[in-house]
Amino acid sequence: MVQTDKYIALQDIYKWSDRLDLKIDGAEVKKGGVFLKQGQKCDYFYYIIEGLMRIFYYDRDGHEVTHWFSSQDTMITSPDSFFNGNENILNFEALEDCKLLLITHEHLEAASKNVPGFDVVFRKLIVDYTIQLSRRIMSIHTESAEYRYLQLIRHHPNIFHRTKLSYIASYLGITIQSLSRIRRKLIS
Repeated sequence: MVQTDKYIALQDIYKWSDRLDLKIDGAEVKKGGVFLKQGQKCDYFYYIIEGLMRIFYYDRDGHEVTHWFSSQDTMITSPDSFFNGNENILNFEALEDCKLLLITHEHLEAASKNVPGFDVVFRKLIVDYTIQLSRRIMSIHTESAEYRYLQLIRHHPNIFHRTKLSYIASYLGITIQSLSRIRRKLIS
C-alpha cells in the first residue's frame, strides 16, 4: 500500500477543490460492493477517505488473484484504463464500508496547471507506487512465502483483522493451506 498522504493529504485535495472550484464528487461503497469491474472504463483516481479496498483480477482459470490492498489515505486507480483509456482488467472491492473522493483527469489537469509543485508531488506518488509494485512482483519470485508473510505483518499488521485469509494468501502468491502451515509454524 502506498500511503498517499505523505505526498497529497486529504486536506490538500479539499483546499485545491475549493480554490479551483473543482467540484470533486464523493462516493460511498458498502462492504462487499465491487464498484469497478473488469471490462469497465476507469474514469477516476479514487482517494480512500476511510475503509479498505481489495484490487483483484482473474487468472486464466477464472480464479480471483488479489493484486493490491488499499486503505484510508491512499489513492487507487486502474492505470492502463485511467491514463490510456484501455479496457480495465481489475476489480475494486470494498472490504469495509468505504468513503471515496472521485478525482477525474480534469481535476488532475487543473491541479497540474494551477497548483505550484503539484506535478512533482504527483510524479513522486506514481514513482513510489511503481517501486512498491515492482518490489512486490520480485518478492514473489525471490523471497520465501514465510518472509513475505512476515513482511506483510511488519508493514500492515491490521490487514489480518480486516480481510479474509484467502485474500491474504492470494496476495502473497500462496495457497490458503500454505498460509495456514506458515502461521502454525510461527506460533509454535
